[in-house]
Amino acid sequence: MTTMMEPMAKGAPPIANDATAAALLQTEDTQETSEKASKKRCCGFCSCCCFEDVDMAKGYNVLGLGRGGVVMSNIFLASALIHLACDEIGGIDPETNQCTNEQGATTHGMRPSTLITNIAVISGLLAAFFMPVFGAVIDYTSHRKLLGVGSAVFLTLIQATQMATNSTTWFPMAVLQAIAGFVYQIQVVTTYAYLPEMARFVGQNLMNNFTAIFTMSQFASQATFNIVVIAISIAVSLTTVQTAMASQAASVVWCIVFFTVGWRYMPQRPAKHVLEKKQSILTAGFRQNFMTAKAIWTKFRVGLKWYLLALIFAEASAAAITSVSVVYLNDTIGLTTTQIGIFFLIALVATIPGAKLGSYITHATNPNTSWKLSQLTLLITLVIGAFTLENLKGPKELSYIWGGFVGVLLGWFYPTENLFFSMCLPKGQEAELAGFFVYCTQILGWLPPLLFSFLVQADVSQKYGVIVSAFGFVAAILLLSCTGSWEDIVAEAERNAAVDLTGSSADLDPNASTVKEDVHKPSDDEDLDA
Repeated sequence: MTTMMEPMAKGAPPIANDATAAALLQTEDTQETSEKASKKRCCGFCSCCCFEDVDMAKGYNVLGLGRGGVVMSNIFLASALIHLACDEIGGIDPETNQCTNEQGATTHGMRPSTLITNIAVISGLLAAFFMPVFGAVIDYTSHRKLLGVGSAVFLTLIQATQMATNSTTWFPMAVLQAIAGFVYQIQVVTTYAYLPEMARFVGQNLMNNFTAIFTMSQFASQATFNIVVIAISIAVSLTTVQTAMASQAASVVWCIVFFTVGWRYMPQRPAKHVLEKKQSILTAGFRQNFMTAKAIWTKFRVGLKWYLLALIFAEASAAAITSVSVVYLNDTIGLTTTQIGIFFLIALVATIPGAKLGSYITHATNPNTSWKLSQLTLLITLVIGAFTLENLKGPKELSYIWGGFVGVLLGWFYPTENLFFSMCLPKGQEAELAGFFVYCTQILGWLPPLLFSFLVQADVSQKYGVIVSAFGFVAAILLLSCTGSWEDIVAEAERNAAVDLTGSSADLDPNASTVKEDVHKPSDDEDLDA
């Protein structure tokens, strides 16, 4: 579902300077790597594997592998939940693979086609309202690793429980999925919290390389998982529900292996900030976000302010592509679970040439113009696909072409988004604002699925739901049109380098955010208790 989907090719939030920025603008930063990170050097491909012997980087990369399996498993589960909901009110037409509900019958007060988007709405609302609380736990306590391990265990247990998805348990499993989407976001935010410390420890040049590897590793994990599940489904001729069970079983293996190894590498961290007198941990995160937003609104009038406003809307629509397209392909086009898996595999692979296309266009224009063009093109592609596929006379597999175009454009969209962010920030505060960046991507994540559900529940064609869910791109383009010139945006970032945008109280100690010796070797008492 959308809130459990780290969108394809997005990778980690830009820290210090995104790897894409280095590739596109060819910046020459001679910042030296930390002495510790240089003790053990690998060369060539081996350097990608050992991460200069920085255990925190190894752990972060392995955790991304685990999340890759969880992300892809939910595509297969979503299709199964739709089929089971249809079975309860009329069944599936074996010829068209579509729900036979023609009288608008509902189950549990909703149409089967709105089940997945309603799950996304609930997960999105939970993330929007409660993520600052968990962010405060990360920043104001020393329980960051405990939160990460706990969310990993909880998520694994949910995935394991969903292996029992069938005609009698599907609705409780759908409720669990809404909870799982929120738990997944906790896992993501907790993991991302290590990025600023990692960036300071290894330096900008190495961090650029690490960021690229993190993205490629999670891409490989998603693609591998998808191929494995599709191959099993075809080889054994599994049904839709059986494929979902196999997918959940595979994701449990992914979680146990990669989450266990990944969190074993991640070190315990002290509190970064101290709570002010009479301040509650429940409100500290909201206050910090408010102070950060206030500082950005008053100090950054031509760049960062408009970027973050656009980010809220653009991310909402981009993230909704997953949940909405699963419903549309399943219920309107009639693709099988395996075919939907192939659709997303094609989209995933297509992000690679998309990143190259984005690099070329950004170099020819600027990140602002390029990001607007990527959104406009993505919007047009979604509209054309929604109107064309519904009346498609040829094989249903022609929808794969649409998946390829969407993948290319997402591969252009996300790196450009990260590049824009890294360039409009005041130098030296990229790491501190990574958490605020992540929160902005979650604020309206619930709105496009809600609009889709509302239209479908009102018996409006799903193609219009797909189009309306992409409204965020229009809002984002309009907001980006309020920025100054690219030169003014960069100059503003340089001019406000001394402005404190964190909105947080003083550090607990001067070295609280500096990675110490425990970044290298995990001790036995840090092992994940299986």
